[in-house]
Amino acid sequence: MVWEGQQPTTARKQVQNCIAALRRRLVLAGAPQSLIETRPEGYQLNIEPRTLDATVFVERVATARRLATTGQIEETTAHYRSAMQMWRGPVLDDLDSLVFTTRAAWLTELRLAASEECFELTLRHGGHGRIVSELIQLCAEYPTRERLHGQLMLALDRDGRNRDALDVYRRLRRRLTREMDVGPSPEIAGIYRRLSAHASVA
Repeated sequence: MVWEGQQPTTARKQVQNCIAALRRRLVLAGAPQSLIETRPEGYQLNIEPRTLDATVFVERVATARRLATTGQIEETTAHYRSAMQMWRGPVLDDLDSLVFTTRAAWLTELRLAASEECFELTLRHGGHGRIVSELIQLCAEYPTRERLHGQLMLALDRDGRNRDALDVYRRLRRRLTREMDVGPSPEIAGIYRRLSAHASVA
C-alpha cells in the first residue's frame, strides 16, 4: 500500500515514474533489468530473501541466540557482532507508511535486544573495556533505555570509572523523571546502590 488514505488522481503515473527511476538506479548499481518485473496487477520484485539485509540480520541474531544456549562464547559473540555491524543508521528512515514504520520499529527493537544480549555476554566474561564506547553511543541514541544504561554503569565501574558510572544513573533518573514522570526500575536502582556502596568502600 503506497497511500494509506485517498490516493491522488495521478497515483498510477506517480508509481510508474518511481518504478522507472528505481529501475534505472538499480541497473546502474549492477542489478539485472529483470529485478523488477511488470505484471498486469502491478510490479514484482524478483529477489532472493537471503540477499536482503533485514533477512540476513534476523538470521544472524537467531543463530547467535541458538549458540548462546550451547556455551560457545566466542562463536555467539561473533554472530551477534556480525549482525550489529550491518547497521548503518535508522532503518527505512525515509518511509512513513505504517507498514514500513511498524517493520522498522520491530527491526530496531531486535537490534537493541541483540546488542544488549551481546553486551551482557561480554560483561559476564570480563570484556567490559571493549564495550564502553559502544554503550556510551547507544545510551546517547536511546537515553531512556534502562538496560543499556545499567550495562554502561557496570562496564564503567569495572573499568575503574565508578564516578562516571554513578553519573550515568543520575542522568537517566533525571531524564525518566522529566520525560515520563517515573523513576528507574528496581533493577537499575539496585545496580546504583551496589556501585554506590563500592564507591564508599573504595
